Amino acid sequence: MAWDGPFWVKLRRQLTDEEKPRQLRVDLPASSQTQTDRSVFAMNESWLEMTNTAYLQRGMLTYGCLMLLPLGVLFVGGMIWAMLNPPPNTHGAELALAMAFVVCFMLFGCFLVFASLWGLHQENFTWTRIPIRFNRQTRMVHAFRGAGAKGVISVPWERAFFFIEQLSKDPISRGTPYGLRCHVLDDQGCVTQSFSFGRRVYTLDDETTENGRSIVHNLNDQFEYIRRYMEGGTSGVPAPDLVRTEVSFRNSCRVVFRNDKKLLAEGNIVATLLVRVLKPFAALTAVLHYIGMRTSREPVWPADLDASPTSFAKVGAPHTLTVMSKQVALEGDLCQCKCEPLPKLIASQTTGTHSA
Repeated sequence: MAWDGPFWVKLRRQLTDEEKPRQLRVDLPASSQTQTDRSVFAMNESWLEMTNTAYLQRGMLTYGCLMLLPLGVLFVGGMIWAMLNPPPNTHGAELALAMAFVVCFMLFGCFLVFASLWGLHQENFTWTRIPIRFNRQTRMVHAFRGAGAKGVISVPWERAFFFIEQLSKDPISRGTPYGLRCHVLDDQGCVTQSFSFGRRVYTLDDETTENGRSIVHNLNDQFEYIRRYMEGGTSGVPAPDLVRTEVSFRNSCRVVFRNDKKLLAEGNIVATLLVRVLKPFAALTAVLHYIGMRTSREPVWPADLDASPTSFAKVGAPHTLTVMSKQVALEGDLCQCKCEPLPKLIASQTTGTHSA
């Protein structure tokens, strides 16, 4: 078992019967349409960089751990008090049995404390995001981090096992989450490493219903966007609605409240009620998301993977004008800086610079 975002992933095993039929092949269309569902950080002619599912769920694990931590401290403190103040009329075997129970409860409290601190570290004092990069020039997929590795995970595009992953129901909303995942297989077909990518979807309806299928099919659209990019580059896909990476409370709110409109659009009375009732808790999650981002550092790719021919995102019709093998930005393209909103480039016939 290895940790990947908010879930454990079982490694060193064969593919399961549930995973095999959900495979998304790189040589076959996954859908007739494409969408990114706001899961793209950046894109140029060399690579497409996407989110993993943990980025959009940041703060939720911290929320749970902050509730468990005081409970664990209470257990430990109470049991220490019980050991220092044994019952006055208890002796011999009876006292030994009581102390054994006290020690067991204290160990349980210690487990809660350490588990909470470990969980808090997963979203605080770590990386601001775990990007996934699809490089169409080298035909490689790189995950900055993932299950089964302490560094970058790299796998050839044609050898990666992509599939739609169904997870357990959310204990609060009772919605079923689905996401995109990639397994790295060895020569014997065993799962050695794994990472998630893209944006997870939730549905309160079963996958066998028309509404449930349509929501899960959004993942097919996301994967088809990647597949078409790997085949045709930026000219083969529409310009993405980029996910902002700046650290700000406004951006954290944008991430946390991203699913509200979709849940309300389902027209489900339970979903509508949950969105309204959980709004204060979601606001606290946004605060925790911001704290986690503020206390973390930016991911830095190894030098050999970080080569980028452009620092802008194309807008509108495809254009492939290049100078010295570098794509040229045109009027209206978006500068990929940390400004908000992203500034549009303005063409000039009197001034201009170019660097190799």
